[in-house]
Amino acid sequence: MNVILVPTTFKYLAGLVFNKIVEIKEYGQDRYGRTLGVVFVNGKNVNLEMVEAGYAEVYWGTPATGFDSAPWWKEEARAAKKGMWTQGDKYMSPREWRKANN
Repeated sequence: MNVILVPTTFKYLAGLVFNKIVEIKEYGQDRYGRTLGVVFVNGKNVNLEMVEAGYAEVYWGTPATGFDSAPWWKEEARAAKKGMWTQGDKYMSPREWRKANN
């Protein structure tokens, strides 16, 4: 896990949502009871913005009905080596990190 990216990621997300009215479209819950949804600001999909910038992963669990994690967003960011993808082969997804550290 790269903690160097945390401040950059936080700043990027804050720039998208801080002091703004957000709308959350909920799609239900995952198997752990977490809400799955998409955050919008002025009609702009914040989830997509974060993934495209390389600061968020797509959801790989079983999706709720109607929820599209759109994995191609991630591939575009990876190909452009944005955000976390600057780490190349050193990058470890949250799922891989949990498996290795639990």
